[in-house]
Amino acid sequence: MNKTLLALALVAPLPALALPGLSLEADAFGGATSIDAAGNGSGDGEGVEYGVRANLKLLGGPFADVQYTRHNPEDDAYGDGLNARIDEYRIGGGYAVSLPILPILTAGVYAHYVTQDIKLGGAGSGNSNGYDYGVLGRFDPLPFIGAYARVGRIDSDGYAGYGSDGLDSLLGVDLSVFPFLRLFVEYRYTEVRASDVKFDSHGVHGGLRFNL
Repeated sequence: MNKTLLALALVAPLPALALPGLSLEADAFGGATSIDAAGNGSGDGEGVEYGVRANLKLLGGPFADVQYTRHNPEDDAYGDGLNARIDEYRIGGGYAVSLPILPILTAGVYAHYVTQDIKLGGAGSGNSNGYDYGVLGRFDPLPFIGAYARVGRIDSDGYAGYGSDGLDSLLGVDLSVFPFLRLFVEYRYTEVRASDVKFDSHGVHGGLRFNL
């Protein structure tokens, strides 16, 4: 899976340079994360997360995207004093169009295959596979600033009882500083249930968005 994503990341810019009607967005982001495992007495697990993603858009609405995120919650996020590390990969796509009656609004749908490489300290490691899907939107009141969001469901088979399903959402604002570069800030919220324990995950990111 890792090699496939790396290959996609390397070749993704080529069609955008060769064919009309294609555009590529490439993001790099990082920030703080926290996980609260309600009901197991673990409290909050503060840490960091960072990653990269790419979105290849075809004029008319279809798009394909890929994302890698490293989650490093610390302290006691999953109980038993374990410091976790989760490498998450998403690959998929969707369809998004500007609304005819209000072109500054864009709405669409998305779906991804999701895989996670999970390491839970002394509890071992494993792999979780699943999917997420939902709706997305974007609001561009001015050419240099915009807001965007997605809300959906995530479901995975899990590892050693850590399978999960629930809400996965993202809210962001971006600001253009050059025609090819935007700054963005995001808030991600995930609420899932795994092994009869509810996990609330919060992340605040900042990053750069390149339009190629």
